[in-house]
Amino acid sequence: MLKAVNGFFGKKKTNPSFKDYYLDWFNQLKNNHLPSLRRSIHDSSIAQLSTQVDIVRHHFHSYYDALDLAASDDVTQLLYPDWRNPLEKPFLWLGDLHPYLFTNLLRSFFDDGDDEDGSEENDTVFEKLAGDVLFSEVGEVFNRPWHIVMAWKNPSDVLMGRIEQIECGLRLMVPALGLRARKAQGGLVETVAGDWARRREVAGEVVEKALGSEMEELAAVFVDANRLRRSVLAEIIGATSVYQAALFLEGLAQFLVGFRDPDLVSDFLTCKTPLTLTKIS
Repeated sequence: MLKAVNGFFGKKKTNPSFKDYYLDWFNQLKNNHLPSLRRSIHDSSIAQLSTQVDIVRHHFHSYYDALDLAASDDVTQLLYPDWRNPLEKPFLWLGDLHPYLFTNLLRSFFDDGDDEDGSEENDTVFEKLAGDVLFSEVGEVFNRPWHIVMAWKNPSDVLMGRIEQIECGLRLMVPALGLRARKAQGGLVETVAGDWARRREVAGEVVEKALGSEMEELAAVFVDANRLRRSVLAEIIGATSVYQAALFLEGLAQFLVGFRDPDLVSDFLTCKTPLTLTKIS
């Protein structure tokens, strides 16, 4: 709706589409940073691995910084990104990855092999997206140093407590941001619909005024959502060891790469099994 209204009143983008930036950022992640991180995991000293972890972490943080800047120009191209493929869109919340994905990915490391429901379907989907980085194949385990293989075995009580604190914060912040976004959109609909019926001759001015107010609030919500995503990533990296952080970032990077795997996207588009999605506020 917002994109349609934006176009109707001739709002022009002053910056290039964020799609162009994202594709360049994604290619750097896929072709440069992820391979370098994997080489460091296999062969480097802890100091070299720590440096590579910082490089990948900075790459993700630079992405959210760029999102903040783009939101000040046209938040609609970010909240409703038509350049995202159908496999990516179910994982989006307020324009980008849901922060729960970060904590769920983190927990998958120490939940691996401990599933009580015996479900293999979810494991298969995750392995396709994450590229088997969680050592689902025996050969991968023995190809990596022992301290890497054992990095997520028996996580400390301190780490588990910190993860629970992060998740508790998300349970408070995610619904609050969702409510702000819904109120902003609801305010636009109420203002435009009411004034359009009563004063059609100035309806355009009313819509533009309401649109400007809503866009300002939605941009603020979007920036706060990015701040939350950025904060969760920083807290996870800060709470984990170098080896754990390296494996987490490898999994996150490969997860994003998996979204754009042509075979996986094709399988998703041709899937005839009905999907049941649980709404996350």
